[in-house]
Amino acid sequence: MPRIADKNGRVPSVLIVDDEESVLYTLEAILKPEGYAVTRALCAEEAYALSLDACFDLVITDMTMPGDSGLVLLEKLIGKFPDLLVIMITAYGSEALAVDAMKKGAYDYLPKPFSNDELRLTVRRAIEKSRLRVENQLLREQLHQREGLATIIGSSECMQKVYDLIERVGPNDVTVLITGESGTGKELVANALHSLSPRKNKPFIRVNCAALPENLIESELFGYERGAFTGAINRRLGKFEIADSGTIFLDEIGEMSMATQTKILRILQEREFERIGGNQTISVDTRVITATNRDLIKGIDVGNFREDLFYRLNVINIHLPPLRERLGDIPAIVEFFSRKYCEKLNRKFNSFSDHFMGRLMQYNWPGNVRELQNLIEKVIILEDEDVFQADSSRFQMRAKLANEKFIEEGLMAMQYKEAKDVLLKTFERKYFEGLLEKTSGNMSEAARIAGMHRKNLYLKLKELNIAKE
Repeated sequence: MPRIADKNGRVPSVLIVDDEESVLYTLEAILKPEGYAVTRALCAEEAYALSLDACFDLVITDMTMPGDSGLVLLEKLIGKFPDLLVIMITAYGSEALAVDAMKKGAYDYLPKPFSNDELRLTVRRAIEKSRLRVENQLLREQLHQREGLATIIGSSECMQKVYDLIERVGPNDVTVLITGESGTGKELVANALHSLSPRKNKPFIRVNCAALPENLIESELFGYERGAFTGAINRRLGKFEIADSGTIFLDEIGEMSMATQTKILRILQEREFERIGGNQTISVDTRVITATNRDLIKGIDVGNFREDLFYRLNVINIHLPPLRERLGDIPAIVEFFSRKYCEKLNRKFNSFSDHFMGRLMQYNWPGNVRELQNLIEKVIILEDEDVFQADSSRFQMRAKLANEKFIEEGLMAMQYKEAKDVLLKTFERKYFEGLLEKTSGNMSEAARIAGMHRKNLYLKLKELNIAKE
């Protein structure tokens, strides 16, 4: 027998429509043993009303019935639910009507009399098509969620700590709060946590709390019943219900109103909620990952974030450092995006000049990795490394501040493994002078720390005109 339930264990639902009880009995007797959930309707009007209150995967309807015909029902259903699959049952010699139905959106038709095997095969194909459509839509959403960084990039010490936390926390079904400035890659971390968890083959649903108006966020998260408010003409499932057995990622949780925070707290505590306008309590098994660029502790102090919710969310905290605190990762990030956009735009990849890379290293990157990504894309499109000139005054001011801070902190805080790849000629002199000072002029020890052959170190010092003690 073919796979009936989908990956989440959901059984396909079929609505059968005919004005004859005997036909409905026969259809149900054939389909139920196959594993389908079957609902009956004796007329087109009843079938349409049922479709407004339930999500059917397939409708099988007779063509000729009292009241609205099957063709009228088809037009109503397709007009309301464009992706719904409908199979028409036609009388012998009604091929012209069947062709008309196909033109109007019917998936297929069955001419009477049809065999049981013919019905089973047609329904099986329709359900498989419906399932593939849903799975493809989910895949497209997941691919969209993963646009940008294909992986978390960086080998700096602070990022190694992030990697370690992700690997340790991902497989464990705990709530995680990801903090960091905008553009640091919080969604990427959430994706990584989901992909490492036992839920990796289940839905990963992202909700940007900052992008939703306050009057819409509850209906987006919890769904609503038909008639719950003006415009609610159909029942709608919320993100928590869709994410059942998977992961929900609430981005910018700090933007959520106190009223919605209370409902989130209930879900975390009791794993249940009600749709807006509904009385039925819905239980869900959903992992919750949240992120914010705000200081939630300050939010608690000023009264716009619940303290009890904070402690529920902050079981594990993963903090992403800003790019200005891991400048050593810039070359790897630049290379990644350069190759990505060269491939996308059909450009030939060439390494950037030392001058351009030096300017990248001096900038303080208020927009973090996202800002660097956008810059590299612009450079590749324009094939012009001098794009900073468009905003030169802002860049020069920030570059001066960043450069002073960078030098003040001292290059010796960076190990050579990182420094030799990223510190350009602007910083090389400072590094090697500090290295000689640290080793008291011991060339062998300096070469060992730098990871260089002693002869190459001599050549480098000569190139930089640094006197050897």
